[in-house]
Amino acid sequence: MSTPLRKREELRSYQRIFVNKIKKIPGIILALPMGAGKTATTLTAVLDLLDDKKVKKVLIVAPRLVAEATWPDEIMSWEHTSLLTWTLVRATDDDEDVIKARKEAYDTARDLIGMDAREARNWAGKRATVFKSWKRAKLARSDAEVHIINKEALPWLWEFFGRGKHWPYDMLIVDEASMFKNGKMRTAKKGITRFGVAVKARKYAKRVVLLTGTPAPKGLQNLWGLAKVADGGERLGSSKYWFLQRWFVKDYMGWNWEPRPNAQTEIMDRLSDIMFSLEEGDCVDLPPINNIEVKVTLPKRVMDEYRRFEKTLVSELYNVEAVNRGVLHMKLLQFANGSMYQEDGKDVWIHDEKLEALENIIDEANGAPVLVAYMFKFDLDRIRKRFKHAVVFGEGDVRKTKERWNRGEIQLLLAHPASVGHGQNLQYGGNISVWYGLTPDLELYLQFNKRLHRSGQTKPVFNHHIVARGTYDEDILPLLTKRDVTQNEIIRSVKLRLLERRSAGLTI
Repeated sequence: MSTPLRKREELRSYQRIFVNKIKKIPGIILALPMGAGKTATTLTAVLDLLDDKKVKKVLIVAPRLVAEATWPDEIMSWEHTSLLTWTLVRATDDDEDVIKARKEAYDTARDLIGMDAREARNWAGKRATVFKSWKRAKLARSDAEVHIINKEALPWLWEFFGRGKHWPYDMLIVDEASMFKNGKMRTAKKGITRFGVAVKARKYAKRVVLLTGTPAPKGLQNLWGLAKVADGGERLGSSKYWFLQRWFVKDYMGWNWEPRPNAQTEIMDRLSDIMFSLEEGDCVDLPPINNIEVKVTLPKRVMDEYRRFEKTLVSELYNVEAVNRGVLHMKLLQFANGSMYQEDGKDVWIHDEKLEALENIIDEANGAPVLVAYMFKFDLDRIRKRFKHAVVFGEGDVRKTKERWNRGEIQLLLAHPASVGHGQNLQYGGNISVWYGLTPDLELYLQFNKRLHRSGQTKPVFNHHIVARGTYDEDILPLLTKRDVTQNEIIRSVKLRLLERRSAGLTI
């Protein structure tokens, strides 16, 4: 039974306000909380602008899984936006028509040309690559009003349309615009970056919309990239160097930029006419989210080796070395999870404590769907080995996986926060989530936590964190769950704690 399309009248009052702002402001930044309905808001404004002939062709740039599933799903979920014509500018190896083209090429090579199996496979692979290029080019030339593309393919699109000479889009929408945080125009190999394309494409756009739920996860300095694309550098300057010199100073070590007094007030004042945000409570009345800490105790032999490794950066027992403190941070998270990567890329088993804790959580769920965040490939492999029924988000058809989850057909869904975080609507399928291993990335943490705790969720959300006692887990978690903490604070705090313990020769 198909779900009835939602009507335009169902847009919330604040969404209608932002629809009008998008229509009136040529370059706008919407920094709305996750789950606030940014996608539907933007698509409604797009429909109106197209109908009023204010724009002719719209390009939406988003993370891959969001481009493939979230935007198409949202277009087809509303009665009014379903009138839009759209296409996804993407061709991959697992597309049905690419698979068909590869098979036809293989059969031709074997049966008509007479190649052996290996030669036929190589030939078919080359033909499939040519077919993918042809298909992607055909999609890019589509007459559809709205084109959706994943962020990685944006430089290709720019080159395809002659570096601006034949650029057809007069409206640019960037979903999860925090991808522009470093503000670099060129790569090390002199290729143009996604940010570089967005800055250049801005010159051809009548409307620019930047969407983000986390506008400055690593500090105020990341706002420059968003402002540069939104207004061409009018408010915060055309040069990031000038921006940093104006509002920041180097810290005492000379490594990081620290904001000057009143920097935040001055920067936000300059952006006040184009950047808009709301508190989560202003957007939607959500059920509570309960953060639950599940402590596990590692065996004494494991903790002894953990302390030795933390102090010396070398574990002879597991044949692992951390070349510096930055690497050590991630190695300690791996250690706490139960394995570590060695120099050759293989992982070494250490313990199963977190697996046992996860099994207890799943057992207590008593058949209710559980969403699990994993951080490392060995985590995924070991969880799948233990729980044969687990489904991995990102494998196969993402849209079908989402549909199955939201129908309650998947009991255990495993997802890396980077693949499931941005824009994925999973709130209808369950209310239990688990952090198997923690991340030091504040943006990933916040984004994953909003997959279940968002508009449409009707039950209290139980968000479990499996934490290994006496490990780096215990340093990270309080910072991640602290309201309004910044990424810089996390990095600075954990470095300080680690240095203090190492200098003292002990671990708590």
